Amino acid sequence: MPARRTSRGFTLLEVLVALVVLAVALGALIKAGSEHARNTAYLQERALAGWVAGNLVADYEAGLRRIDTGSERVTSRLADREWEAQIDITNTVIEAPLQLPAVRRIQVQVWPADGDPDHPLARATGYALP
Repeated sequence: MPARRTSRGFTLLEVLVALVVLAVALGALIKAGSEHARNTAYLQERALAGWVAGNLVADYEAGLRRIDTGSERVTSRLADREWEAQIDITNTVIEAPLQLPAVRRIQVQVWPADGDPDHPLARATGYALP
């Protein structure tokens, strides 16, 4: 009776299946990594735009800028980047049991200087006395 040989190792088909599974997994990993990097950059840009908007509102509230009603477009620099902002100031009367003087409502919208003004990355609202 001839002796049976036991084979060791993988067949070519098993190796090919393992390579296909590895390629699909690595493709998904690369896609997830690139989406994560893109989202991180977008969130960083939105955070910076939010700081620009907050700084502009704080300037008005602190009296560092004139609070005249109307609209104005300004540029600002933060983190070695140029930002544009649309500032709208209106008179607002706050309803309360006691009569209060009118205040100025300051609305700020911010986008990158090379971005689209129709899609601001940040908005901020503040109030100040005239």
